[in-house]
Amino acid sequence: MPDKALRILAIFAHPDDELSVGGILARYADKGAAITLVCATRGEAATIFCEDCATRETLAAVRTQELECCCRVLGIRDLRWLDWPDGGVEKVNEGEALHQLVPIMREVRPHILISHPPHGNYPHPDHIAVHRLVAKAYEAAADPNYLPAAGPSWAIPKFYVRAIPEEYFDLIPGFRDYRIQLNGKALPFHADPPEHIHCTIDCKDWVDRRIAAWQCHRSQHNPNGTFSTMPKELQRKVFRREYLRLFAHHLPHDPPPHQRLEAGLPEFDQ
Repeated sequence: MPDKALRILAIFAHPDDELSVGGILARYADKGAAITLVCATRGEAATIFCEDCATRETLAAVRTQELECCCRVLGIRDLRWLDWPDGGVEKVNEGEALHQLVPIMREVRPHILISHPPHGNYPHPDHIAVHRLVAKAYEAAADPNYLPAAGPSWAIPKFYVRAIPEEYFDLIPGFRDYRIQLNGKALPFHADPPEHIHCTIDCKDWVDRRIAAWQCHRSQHNPNGTFSTMPKELQRKVFRREYLRLFAHHLPHDPPPHQRLEAGLPEFDQ
């Protein structure tokens, strides 16, 4: 990997959450970026949507293999696991979580951090908890007085979270009324206001890779899910762009709306 390669650290709660920015990851992998994906859980508490691919006892191992498959398709070479409990991330001790996350941030020294937004995109407690812990680690990694044994402090230049524009709800039939069923609750997706759409990435040349990567996650193919029933041409239309909110940064000033992750980083804007 070139010394001046863009370094991206993506941290998500479950196997398949990475596909919320799958086009971005594939695009930047092809451009030579060094991408590290951290998955907080093995997804062992999820619903199993196949009769022959997993059992409750084997699901963690199956979903591990599914994410490994997805990484191969997207071009991600560095996959790491936190092994936090699926469905129980909000109960993870904050200090212990930071002792796992901060050393990774200081080792990888990413230019770009990507994770869940504060509302989780839909209010899954694991998504919300991962955001909270990642945001804490983002600040702690930059503090030279915090855990000096984990290496020199690193102020990550840009911390993005995935955003869903309102246009998705008009473009995708049934998406506005679609609910994720979790523990007896029906969880809606959240639209982000225009002022939270800071970065729009053109992913049209990577849509087929994203679709292929989703095929790896066979245990999670809900036959009644919005995306399972979506025609391929509509998938290509929906996934041709991906959207991010710049949640925090260590830049001299707030950047204007942009179309490149590296926008505003002097070493990549020359």
